[in-house]
Amino acid sequence: MGQNRNNKGFSLVELIIVIAIMAITIGVLAPQLIKYIEKAKVAADTQACDAIHSAIVLALNDPNVVTASDKSRDWIEKFTTPDTDIHLYSGMFGAAWFDCEFVRSVTDTLGYNPWDTPAGEGLKSTPASGHTLMPCAIVNSAGSGFAVYIAWSDRTGYKKGENFNESYDDLEDSKVIYVK
Repeated sequence: MGQNRNNKGFSLVELIIVIAIMAITIGVLAPQLIKYIEKAKVAADTQACDAIHSAIVLALNDPNVVTASDKSRDWIEKFTTPDTDIHLYSGMFGAAWFDCEFVRSVTDTLGYNPWDTPAGEGLKSTPASGHTLMPCAIVNSAGSGFAVYIAWSDRTGYKKGENFNESYDDLEDSKVIYVK
């Protein structure tokens, strides 16, 4: 029965001090952590744009797509017409546009159809306040190529995105997430 009476545990003051130190530490680190998480999400969406861009390039060079006698020719024309700035986005296409060799080639490469995916599905970054992200949009300037971008996105990670409707050459001055 020789219990040690000096072992009383932590005092209330000690516990309050430890909890206060933890609260201050969390308060200082949380904003930095949230910023890094958002930047990681922007990087993931940039990679998704790059995958879509690569899939389109593969489709444009696919012999089955080039020789197809369906809407594939219209897709190829949209990407190769010289000196034309066009914006392609999900809502502008009907069912006939999806039932062609070009879209099948892009879908096979990606594993999903980027023009027929519900808005925001598969994207990681947060859209500008009050907006939903479209899966992707494309601006074309055949002299320079084409770029895939995400409307109402913000590559700086500050959630102040914009809808890009300018020319291909103005993409770098915009806030949207894009890949050329």
